[in-house]
Amino acid sequence: MFQHLDIKTDKGKESLLHERIMLKRIKKSWGVNLIETDKDTDAKCDGVVTKNDNLIAIYESKCRDMSHMQLYKWGSWLVTNQKILDCQIMSKMLRVPFLGFLYLIPDEMILYWKITNRIGDFNFEYEVRKTETQKTVNGGKIIRENAYLPYKYGFKILCKEESHER
Repeated sequence: MFQHLDIKTDKGKESLLHERIMLKRIKKSWGVNLIETDKDTDAKCDGVVTKNDNLIAIYESKCRDMSHMQLYKWGSWLVTNQKILDCQIMSKMLRVPFLGFLYLIPDEMILYWKITNRIGDFNFEYEVRKTETQKTVNGGKIIRENAYLPYKYGFKILCKEESHER
């Protein structure tokens, strides 16, 4: 089995803690169950969303140490393009939407993008560029094709009795 050792480091454990906080808030806000894929593998998606024992979506989740204002100024959320393409295939095969969840740690804010519809078609256009980014939560550099999901297609998940809005 492929060992993804980054999650076992202090930074990896901290990232996982933030991710679990985010997922717990999404579950409560949306009234759904989120089932994570094994963190020790290179699974193509981070998990699935179920409700009433039915699969309703697949998801990618990320936590970033950036503010909402920083994301707004950058204008997009960077995700590895291969992850987007792999999850689009899964979306087509499973006939469920592909969602992207982003937790902005300083603001404790959760945003989501509905990247594909239930038949796997993209809901919006996004830019792809080969850029150098941080390789893992523990640092390092890597050059790869990255997708830039436009900020304007992201929506805020408001917890408790609140509804979804920016």
